[in-house]
Order: sequence, then structure tokens, then C-alpha cells
Amino acid sequence: MLFVRHGESEANVLELMYGSSDYRLTENGKEQARKAGKMIEKMGFTPDALFVSSLSRTHETLENMGYSLSNAISDQRLDERHLGDLEGVEYHMLHKENPDLFVEWNEDWLHYKPGGGESHFAFEKRVASFLKDLQEKYTNGERILVVCHGGTMKTIFSHVFMHGADSFFNIEIYNCSIMRLKKHRDRFVFDALYNIDDYFGEKKGAEK
Repeated sequence: MLFVRHGESEANVLELMYGSSDYRLTENGKEQARKAGKMIEKMGFTPDALFVSSLSRTHETLENMGYSLSNAISDQRLDERHLGDLEGVEYHMLHKENPDLFVEWNEDWLHYKPGGGESHFAFEKRVASFLKDLQEKYTNGERILVVCHGGTMKTIFSHVFMHGADSFFNIEIYNCSIMRLKKHRDRFVFDALYNIDDYFGEKKGAEK
């Protein structure tokens, strides 16, 4: 089972706070997606089922990877965390003009709703619901490809590691990074994390 973060979006370049906002890919993001598609092809991985979030950047990523969107199932549970009225705010400006917001956020990281948006607890709950459905529906070794978001993938990582909040911050997910999970008896296990820049010998940029 492969999870792929979307390619670089317009909001990544502008360094905006965003989750549910529907920004499109840059040309660089499309090229990143094409590289991810090549990596998956070299793995010999032919998916039996495709899933994407409801947002355009995952749809464009899937198509540039070489798959048809018409064959994919769109599931809102894969969407990035909703940041309420912080959506579209420039990250560094917010840190400079409202540093107390991040202090408050960190004091109750699990239940805080940034900008009146979605708490991490609610976010993790819907992502876990998606994983549970996969586990119950696909029981014969099917190959699943999911294109989603950095926060979604980090939440999956921390969920696999028994919900440890700290584990969310202990993994870096770059644009078009590929995370592999495998089913082991009655649970998922983390198996590998691939970075397209490492694979193609290019310098990585910071996660945005």
C-alpha cells in the first residue's frame, strides 16, 4: 500500500498556511508527480485501487503520475486538516504578528482548533476511519495507491505508531514523498519512505 503526498502547490511556493483550501500544482509540482510515477513504475507496483482526497492538488498529482482520475475514488477523509480562518495566511507573517497563537496551539496541541478550524484529534479520527475501511475491505493482498497530503501521511505514521503525538513531528514528508505500509496480521506496519529528490539525485527543499 503506497501513500503519496501531492506535488508542490501554489500555496507551498507562497508559504501559506493552508489545508482545506484548493490550490493547484505548480509546473514543478507536476514534474515531481511525474517522477513519483516513474518511481512507482520501477517498483513494479500496479495498483488494484486508487484513492485521492477531494482537493485538486491530489487529482493533478495522480494524473501527472500517469493514472486516470476517472478510475480513482475521491474520499474527503484524506483531505488535509482544516485550518479555519488561518487558511491562506502567510506563515511567517502570522508568526511575527501573532506569536501567542502558536503558544496557545502548542499548549493543547491535540484539541486546539486553529482559526476555529479542525482539531488534530478530529483530523486523526477521520484519517483512522479511512484506514480501518481499507483494512476491512481489502483482505486479499490488493495493491492500493493513495494520493493525499503531508499532514494526512504524518497522521497515518503516528497512528501506526500507536497514536504517539510526538511521532507526528518525527517524520518529514516532502512533496511527492512515497510512504509504504504493509498489513501484518490485524494491523498496518510502516515499511518504507521514499523521497523523489534522493532517488533522482536532486537537492531536497524544506517541507511546506
